[in-house]
Amino acid sequence: MKILAKQSEKRAYVANGTEIMRMKFAKARKFLNPLNYIIQMGFAPQRLRKGKTAIGRAMSAVLQSAMVGEYPHIEVDPARVKISAGVTAILPVCSVERIGATIRLRWITLGAPLRGAERDDRIILCAYAVQEELAAINEEEVLRAEGDLQMQLPEGMEHMPVHLYLCVHDRDKINFSNSQYLGLFA
Repeated sequence: MKILAKQSEKRAYVANGTEIMRMKFAKARKFLNPLNYIIQMGFAPQRLRKGKTAIGRAMSAVLQSAMVGEYPHIEVDPARVKISAGVTAILPVCSVERIGATIRLRWITLGAPLRGAERDDRIILCAYAVQEELAAINEEEVLRAEGDLQMQLPEGMEHMPVHLYLCVHDRDKINFSNSQYLGLFA
């Protein structure tokens, strides 16, 4: 048998990386949509950043540091995503455990506050089920000085694997910490 023509793989036309950037932008926006509420707080200090929106700053962070893979298999790496940015000190986390629909977080409370840390800083724990595009945060106010947070996942999320993010903010919700990625919990 004589081979007349070899079939070649056809690839989508990519002109100057336009299609690649379009794909990255769409995937980043889809990833951040369920997190919009917390992003509006965590990237928000409007008085410091004139002309830049919170979602725009979050998108920029994802596009610059959280995209992995080669075209057409580009994905968002949840471990690299920032959902808040700022100067407030992060929490020195001791343990995170999930038992059913309950997530328990413990951290070290220091006698002398760290630079950028106050005893009355508030803690936000965000649980995000990426595939289902669902996110939840703790409703009760938890202070840095307490050293412990328990969160019940909402009905419907109790059997889903969730990525956990942690943010700290001051009492006035003006200054936030850089978010901490705590891992994937099934």
